[in-house]
Amino acid sequence: MKNVLVLTSTFPRWMNDSTPPFVFALSNFLAKKYNIIVLAPHCFKAAKKEKIGNLTVYRFRYFFPEKYQKIAYGAGMLPNVKKSFLAKMQIPSFLFSQIKNAVSIAKKEKIDLVHAHWLLPQGLIGIFLKKAYKIPLIATVHGTDLFPLKSRFFRSIQKKIVGNADIITTNSKTAEKELLSRFPEIKSRLRLVPMGIDTKIFKPRNKKKLRSKFKKYESSKIVLFVGRLNEQKGIEYLISAMPNVISKIKTARLLIIGEGDYRQQLESLITELNLGNFVEFLGSKEHKEIAIYYNLADVLVLPAVTAKMGTEAFGLVLAEAMACGTCVIGSSSGGIKDIIHNGVNGMIFKEKNSEELADKIIRVIKDTKLRKKLSRNGAIFSKRNYDWNAISKKFLRIYKKLLK
Repeated sequence: MKNVLVLTSTFPRWMNDSTPPFVFALSNFLAKKYNIIVLAPHCFKAAKKEKIGNLTVYRFRYFFPEKYQKIAYGAGMLPNVKKSFLAKMQIPSFLFSQIKNAVSIAKKEKIDLVHAHWLLPQGLIGIFLKKAYKIPLIATVHGTDLFPLKSRFFRSIQKKIVGNADIITTNSKTAEKELLSRFPEIKSRLRLVPMGIDTKIFKPRNKKKLRSKFKKYESSKIVLFVGRLNEQKGIEYLISAMPNVISKIKTARLLIIGEGDYRQQLESLITELNLGNFVEFLGSKEHKEIAIYYNLADVLVLPAVTAKMGTEAFGLVLAEAMACGTCVIGSSSGGIKDIIHNGVNGMIFKEKNSEELADKIIRVIKDTKLRKKLSRNGAIFSKRNYDWNAISKKFLRIYKKLLK
């Protein structure tokens, strides 16, 4: 069995972690055919090495004491580095430690292929391993390694990485278009393969039974947001839409799942709009819990905007909610239009337009026939296009091609 090293900056730190698990899920599916070894950043109280599912996971430490490691997890690498001086100071040790550990694993495990998630910094380390050990490299672009990094300096690094990768994959047509506009020469090596969802977790459930268990929301019309609380998600536009929604639907409530530094600003807006009784922050939830809230909700909204930190490259929460049979509404930002076909499997509104968003929320909640149609089509679309079984087969074909 061939040995594959997966380099990533986002990976579950322990069981039932709230950290997005898509790199784990993909790697675990691919481990049915290949021996997958994962190298991820360490986090305080996480194991240095462990077996998770079908994977061997190594976590590299990059600062001591360990509890002051500030670069990875939480809000994400870019926001962490932007807000924390200590995180900035840890960048050299982060890079050095990841390279050192990657080299050690490549020697010890006799790696045949490197799969780098995110161009920076994993793609750079992937190039080093490729040249040092003469092994092929896949670079997967997720969006945060592309859209916010537009300076000449970062573009030169991105060009070097995609120029050396044997295959580049990306998760949306929006990211694909951006990559080709910057580096048209990579077209023959570029593949559009989105991340997937676990349809054993994200599936329809009996909403009446769920509502009876959640007495608090039994008679409410629930608008749900799931994601990191940052500027790019545009949550303030959803909050600003709620007074109009509540004026037409008295039982409407907004539930917000996620954490981030933007929460304080959002709480101030809620106070300003006198929405304290209508908006609830639920904090971070692990994925099995999130699936329950998707099923509780009447509509999930992703109001993402194009911001300094980039744009929404994909919007995986939309596919998850769809798979649960929940109606979805998304902004016209980034890769959201790859998932939502307006009026067919969900609704699209112009980004930053709270009035239009309110109108669409009111419409799908009040029009039961429309909501059921969108929900039904969304569930079919999501399972057909984003189930991990289908997505992993696309990656398996790429692996097989490079490991001939």
